[in-house]
Amino acid sequence: MPADGGRALLFDGDGAPRPLTQDQVGYVYSTPILPDFLTGYEFIRFFMDLHEGNVPVGKTIDDYFDMVKIDVHDRHKLIKGYSHGMKNKVQMLMLLIARPPVILLDEPLTSFDVVVALEIKQLLREIRPDHILIFSTHILQLATDLCDEIVVLSDGRLSRLDHSLLDSPDFEARLIELLKDENAHD
Repeated sequence: MPADGGRALLFDGDGAPRPLTQDQVGYVYSTPILPDFLTGYEFIRFFMDLHEGNVPVGKTIDDYFDMVKIDVHDRHKLIKGYSHGMKNKVQMLMLLIARPPVILLDEPLTSFDVVVALEIKQLLREIRPDHILIFSTHILQLATDLCDEIVVLSDGRLSRLDHSLLDSPDFEARLIELLKDENAHD
């Protein structure tokens, strides 16, 4: 979808701005869209071939599967037989392989059990220094644990929370106030 206005810039290591391009943005769908007719192994091999310049020398398909803890026997099953959580893990592998600088995640942990959610949360922490992560979530703890900035969407408007509030005992009260007060949107 073409932009209706504005621009998005990334800043190089030397501080020079450059336009953000589509190939620099990765997206994890809340409902995974994957080729059900391939096995997880076949699909990740195909994806690694597409992004061969991004794959570190010596990194194998199994190394990637190990990162997201997909069991060896599940790697060779058809994706259509994967659980929602396993499909989301495959999506995460796609990001780890393509390594786009900007990653958009829609409710990244909602389909996982507690153990897998903690593993993916740790994975997000590990990739965070090299990427800009932007995600939507209803899980306040996830936002406070992983985010440098939090923006609240209420009544179709965005309101930025003061970062200093994150460690404050007033954080939840301020958040509730922000969500209730239509005049707080600036």
